[in-house]
Amino acid sequence: MTVLYHNPRCSKSRQAVALCESSSFDVEIHFYLTNPLGYEVLHSLLSRLEGELHHAIRWQDKAYKEMDDSVVDRTSIDSIAFFLSKNGHLMERPWLDNGVSTRIGRPVESLIGFLQ
Repeated sequence: MTVLYHNPRCSKSRQAVALCESSSFDVEIHFYLTNPLGYEVLHSLLSRLEGELHHAIRWQDKAYKEMDDSVVDRTSIDSIAFFLSKNGHLMERPWLDNGVSTRIGRPVESLIGFLQ
C-alpha cells in the first residue's frame, strides 16, 4: 500500500493529497502530526528515501533554528530518524512511500511517478 505522510497545514501537502485522490492508486493518508511516527518507522522510510537524507528535515524552519544545531548528523539515518521521532513537526513534507521507495514531495510533481 502507498502511504502519504501528510500535514494539512502545508499547501504542498494538500496538493499531494489532491494528486493522490486524482490517481487510480489506493493511497492511505497518514496525519503524522496527530499520529506521530516512531523511530523504527522513520528509519525504515529514510532507508528507502530517494535523494539525500538531509532533505528530510525542515532546516530553515524557525523552530529548528532555535535548537542546538549539533543535535543532528545530516548524513546519518539513525540521527535523522531519532531527531524526527522527537520533533515530527520539523519533517519536510509531504512524503510518499510505496513500500519500495520514499519520496519527498518537493516539488509535488516529483510524486507523479509513484502514482502512475
